[in-house]
Amino acid sequence: MSFAVQAGKKSAEPRGNLHSRTRRLRLNSGGVFFVESLKSFTSTASIVPSSRFLTSALLRPINFDKARVIIELGIGTGAITMELLRRMRPDATLYGIEINPVFVSHMRERVHDSRFVPILAGAERLGSILKQRGIQRAHAIVSSLGLTSMVHDQRCSIVRQAAIHLDDQGVLTQYQYLHAKGQPNWSCALGIKRFAEEFFLRQYFREVVSEHVIWNLPPAAVYTCRP
Repeated sequence: MSFAVQAGKKSAEPRGNLHSRTRRLRLNSGGVFFVESLKSFTSTASIVPSSRFLTSALLRPINFDKARVIIELGIGTGAITMELLRRMRPDATLYGIEINPVFVSHMRERVHDSRFVPILAGAERLGSILKQRGIQRAHAIVSSLGLTSMVHDQRCSIVRQAAIHLDDQGVLTQYQYLHAKGQPNWSCALGIKRFAEEFFLRQYFREVVSEHVIWNLPPAAVYTCRP
């Protein structure tokens, strides 16, 4: 069953035009990400979207057969979003929380899937966002947030709310670029912040397992967190 195109006028679009439009949006995604990353490089630390290798590592721990409520923190231009939608069950819902209005606007144009709910808001509002929608627990949370660059109180608030609203059998996945891990070293001379993210996550989750994804730009560590 396909959810790629909405019913109505969209479904009547000629196949050639639809394929051309899809390809144009994919190509445009890279440009949008590049421009927005240059505006806030300290938080994104990359000028290209997440690779398929990073996406695969982030989504592998999720049980898509059972997950009905999935939350993505930081949707960007949809590299992870599109794969989430491809794997999700027909009756699942993906809530994409993004603070950048350009990314939200881009994704509203790109994605025509009733299971996807883009939300323009900061992740620190996670609790109130779920409450407004009558949601108590999420079965999976996928985070692309730059915890390293955040002030301490902000990242504590976000991760604490994520832990509180995660189902007992749920999972949160979060990544961090390898050059920002651990204690200060040579990278600090380049103005790159360092942050012991795994240690931080262990304060909120019973189990935290890490995996390195070398075939990403930059290389990253993916943390799988369970309550």
